[in-house]
Amino acid sequence: MTTTHLDGSALKELFLGGLSVLKLNKDRIDELNVFPVPDGDTGTNMSMTLEGSLESAAHEEIVGVSELMQKVSRGALLSARGNSGVILSQFIKGFGKGCEGRKTISCADFVKAFRAGVEKAYDAVITPTEGTMLTVMREGCEMMESRSFASFQECIGALNVRMDESLENTPELLPVLKEAGVIDSGGAGFICIFKGMEKVLNGEKITAADVLSEKKTGHTGVFNADSELEYGYCTEFILQLQHSKVDIDHFEISKIVKYLEGVGDSIVAVKDDDLVKIHVHTFFPGQVLDYCQKFGEFITLKIENMSIQHNETMIVQMQEQEQKKKLPAHKPIAYVAALSGDGLISYFKELGVDEVVNGGQTDNPSAEDFVKAYENLNADTIIVLPCNSNIVMAAGQSAEIYQKADVRVVPAKSVAEGYAAISIIDVSCTDPDRIISDMEYAVRNAGTGLITTATRDMTYKDITVQEGHYIGLDRDDILSDSPDKLTAVKDMLNAMEDISDKEVLTIFYGKHVTDDERSELAGMLDKEFSWLEYGFIYGGQEVYDYIFTVE
Repeated sequence: MTTTHLDGSALKELFLGGLSVLKLNKDRIDELNVFPVPDGDTGTNMSMTLEGSLESAAHEEIVGVSELMQKVSRGALLSARGNSGVILSQFIKGFGKGCEGRKTISCADFVKAFRAGVEKAYDAVITPTEGTMLTVMREGCEMMESRSFASFQECIGALNVRMDESLENTPELLPVLKEAGVIDSGGAGFICIFKGMEKVLNGEKITAADVLSEKKTGHTGVFNADSELEYGYCTEFILQLQHSKVDIDHFEISKIVKYLEGVGDSIVAVKDDDLVKIHVHTFFPGQVLDYCQKFGEFITLKIENMSIQHNETMIVQMQEQEQKKKLPAHKPIAYVAALSGDGLISYFKELGVDEVVNGGQTDNPSAEDFVKAYENLNADTIIVLPCNSNIVMAAGQSAEIYQKADVRVVPAKSVAEGYAAISIIDVSCTDPDRIISDMEYAVRNAGTGLITTATRDMTYKDITVQEGHYIGLDRDDILSDSPDKLTAVKDMLNAMEDISDKEVLTIFYGKHVTDDERSELAGMLDKEFSWLEYGFIYGGQEVYDYIFTVE
């Protein structure tokens, strides 16, 4: 049976099919990273972004395409993580805009919405690069626009053929892919979504239960008739504001937040057009619902007894959140950084960082993770240091979502750049423009050196990399390869541009670096780079043995 039109329910099934194939292939996509370092997380980021976008609508009966895409788009924005996830979320948002007002869509409508998605995805990238997932989606769109289709089976099938061709050609457009011998990972992930859609159109039945991560449920062994409610209820909902109840255009979410602060904590409150998303830990969920229903009606609603949790780590985190009864004292400017490693977290806090979003290399936080960090602050301006090139876009997306403070993202693409930025701040200054200008100057002038272990063989420019060897990188450029860690460091520093003009090395050493290794490194620096002042700081990071800030 051919399909000529899709309603919301049918389109949701297609997206679930896309998520199924994406999750099935995420490990393979993760391995398509250009550099032989533990950095391949494109498949994971895209699958988590798409899964988060579908969660709010997955178990509802939704008839209209416009209604479905409104929910899916909002979920994607909050769930987006990594550059690939942010680009995917922007495509979904644009696709949703292209479906506005429609209960059903034809193939022609699908193509128009796809075009809106492509344009939104391109707009999200400051300097779009061809040979990436952008190219794959654009060339697929151009093919569809050049033809007419009698059914969605024909349309999506032809789209996948064209995108496959485009993906195979990405190394010809982006030399770094050709040099590494891989195709673009984001493009590979994007195609998986539409391969899954094609499977559903051809008769494969996929439900939300098949692909959405299972939510743990409690049992009586954890909470019974003799138990006391120790942690309260995790209460989450999306509220559709109603014209009959409030002036939506002028409605301030601070009104709800002020009430929630009196009955709970761990509050996340986001207003997007006429929808409000709320997360709160409270002992009185009924009171919260009664109050919020004065402004609208619930679209989704979830209340969970937080005592019924199997994961001990989650329990500890919730206890810590329950202890945060009040916001900290107001300050004009607060700082947030994305970091991984106990030493790095502790040191950045000593330098003035107020909140840390856990995550970094191979573990990229979502936009919603940043929003939750902002909710713990009480500041007029929040300055964010992503400290990883794959986190910058998610941080930027969180800044657009959050409305209760002026959120500014300094594009620090490494821990070294983040350190250079935070270490230069004048704590007495309350002018955010001046502080950000100083930080951006520090980022531009800080070099980044990285030492890690190669995960596969490859040839990069004139360097032969062997799996298991130590490699030295200058940001995204491989400078050295050696079976000996100290040699890899020496060769890397010698290959860094203008190293003879630099003056200071700050060395963050990783979790597995020994005292003897640090002593050997100090001796080599004294001998080979005697003009450089250097200092060691424990970072505790997993992936990189050493992170060098070169100034």
